[in-house]
Amino acid sequence: MDNIMDLLIVTLVQTNPQREIDVVARLRLIADTIRNAQGLLTANFYRGRGGNANFVILTTWDSEESWQLAQERYSPKNLLLSSATQLLTASPEQWLMSYLWGYSRPASTATQAMIHLAYIRPDQFERVQKGWLEGMRRLTAYPLLAFSILARGIHEHSMLAQQASLTAHAEPVAPDYLQGPVFLNLLTWANDMDREDFLEDTTYQAILRFIRTAGSIQTFTLEPF
Repeated sequence: MDNIMDLLIVTLVQTNPQREIDVVARLRLIADTIRNAQGLLTANFYRGRGGNANFVILTTWDSEESWQLAQERYSPKNLLLSSATQLLTASPEQWLMSYLWGYSRPASTATQAMIHLAYIRPDQFERVQKGWLEGMRRLTAYPLLAFSILARGIHEHSMLAQQASLTAHAEPVAPDYLQGPVFLNLLTWANDMDREDFLEDTTYQAILRFIRTAGSIQTFTLEPF
């Protein structure tokens, strides 16, 4: 990534599969609203495949300050809770993250996507980060991916608790999302063949086994929305 200090906001949305048309219409309105926010660099929306009613929203902000100023009006979670609660099956979850690594194949347009959210034990943070980065760098030697990122951070609730504790301290403290226990890996492909070849790769399979020895992992099969 060009600037590792950019702030990535990850929002996981669980929706009512019987209200798909209404869900899609509402999320398109929310997307149009978010893209007007000052300080927003990118906004990417993904929807579940194969009957999966989950949506994932990734917004990148040029700084934590921009996010703090914009979140009341432009936080994806807040917009969903204020206008789409009847379409949700659970309250949206949101994480604050810092980019660790990114890869892009400009000539390739993503049509398939997958996200891994990994929750890592505290004593394994640095080991997992080093191993995951090494594995992804090896995988991008073969041009199967269209775009991928690896990020690290914390759940929004943890960040709010940290901000509350800072009011009692005079010295500034680095935000926890820079060293948080949650990792996000976004993988995208141009077609089904590239996706299947990648998922069968022995290096990729080794990465998943390695992560599972250090924590737990959620996987979401998606497509760009």
